[in-house]
Amino acid sequence: MSSSQPAPSGVTLLICTHNGAARVGEVLRYVAAQQVAAGVAWEVLLISNASKDDTLEVATRLGKQLLPAGVPYRVLDEPRPGKEHALVRGFTEARYEAVAIVDDDNLLAPDYTQVAFDVMSAHPEIGVLGAHATGGFEVEPPAWFKQVQAVYAIGPQNGGVSGPYPDKEGFVYGAGSVVRRSGWLKLQEHGFHFLTQVQRGKVLAGGEDIELGEALRLAGYKLWYDERLRFQHFMYRSRLTWDYLLRIGPGAPSALLISTVYYFVARHPNLTESAFSRLYAKRLVWLMTELAKRAGAVASVWRRPPGEGEMANFEALRLLHNFQVSLTNRGEARRLFCEVRALQQRLAESK
Repeated sequence: MSSSQPAPSGVTLLICTHNGAARVGEVLRYVAAQQVAAGVAWEVLLISNASKDDTLEVATRLGKQLLPAGVPYRVLDEPRPGKEHALVRGFTEARYEAVAIVDDDNLLAPDYTQVAFDVMSAHPEIGVLGAHATGGFEVEPPAWFKQVQAVYAIGPQNGGVSGPYPDKEGFVYGAGSVVRRSGWLKLQEHGFHFLTQVQRGKVLAGGEDIELGEALRLAGYKLWYDERLRFQHFMYRSRLTWDYLLRIGPGAPSALLISTVYYFVARHPNLTESAFSRLYAKRLVWLMTELAKRAGAVASVWRRPPGEGEMANFEALRLLHNFQVSLTNRGEARRLFCEVRALQQRLAESK
């Protein structure tokens, strides 16, 4: 039997945290309140990702105190820093077919696990199932927050329509999503590994959620959204500042590049490297045209970062960052294309 065949039916709640000793208690309290029908198997798996605090000890103690008797609970250490490493460890260790990605600021609705089980069981074509995140706030959010809540993975997805995403369009937020483990194993069997990496420092972003969704599409799965799958994405005061938005808003260079590569590969199944280079050059021209349309705002952000609430300048900054990354990393984009194209070919040959 192929290792990419379905795991036992059930749900693994995969909690990933870095230095989360002060946060995991609240997450586990919401996990403990899950209302799951008798006969539905589920477990809780917490991965401490290169934590330097006492996350392992705190998570172990609180899990034993809070979780219902009979619900399997494991706490594991992943020493390699980066969300992608925590996910790989979690997907490997998960016992069930539906693996729900629960960040340490995700507070699950009481029926989250049951809805995840029902939808994933009813639709074996789903590779990643997206949830609707509502915002929870330590302090009152600033006036500009509503306009950029999608940057924080808050709000409905897929245009608010439950069901499959349009072919080759859109992506699913990683927070609160549910991944089909057999799909992940199929990707691994064909040599998939994350090409995006978390960027720490001036710009904070991951992109592993976009990459995983696109890779599962290449493997024949669908992205899906269900309005009933709900959780609260809690925003601590440190994330509700303009400076923090400027750090996460532009996006990590690796995420921008890999999303561009998948965009072209998905739409041109037999794309050659030379044809990719031509399409990439056309995209640079398009970005230059868009920058020219916003010449005033671009000139402003070239001199100084956007001031708080200057949303037009914020959007110009994101566009300018995208262009700069795309222009200066053309060689890296070609390398990523070759890796993704090779994965696509291996997947196609196995059908």
